[in-house]
Amino acid sequence: MRSIIAKYGCVSLLPELQQYLVASMSLAALPEHSKRIALNFRHSDYHVNQSGPHPIEIHLTRLDDSQVWKITTMTSFSFPDDSSSELEVELYFNFNNQWFYQPDIERCELNRPEVIALFHSWQRALMKVFRTGGFDSFAISTINQSARTTA
Repeated sequence: MRSIIAKYGCVSLLPELQQYLVASMSLAALPEHSKRIALNFRHSDYHVNQSGPHPIEIHLTRLDDSQVWKITTMTSFSFPDDSSSELEVELYFNFNNQWFYQPDIERCELNRPEVIALFHSWQRALMKVFRTGGFDSFAISTINQSARTTA
């Protein structure tokens, strides 16, 4: 049975979010030897008229050959302004290297009290979107082993 680690240094996943992500992973037949995957949650109206929940991407890495997964990054995207046609990173939590990025403040340590508070608030808001069916598109994909993600 698949599981996701809940504690990442100074932050922890809400149990409800942890369970939701495990359930989402079970919707796809992952190749047996997949080591890295991406979960993408989208709302089609956001791309059309910039309303609705912002797109979310979560990267996970499998620990050894077990069914235990570790979240490496959680990213929220948005249009930076009304005239933009390209999505940009809005919030980026890097659990592997314990840092956070937001365009206004740029990069900082994840263990800052205000970042920890933001992450917990963001999780609660994300769970509300999941509970109300706010995303109308979900995709899970294998990340190529040779591909590099931002560290």
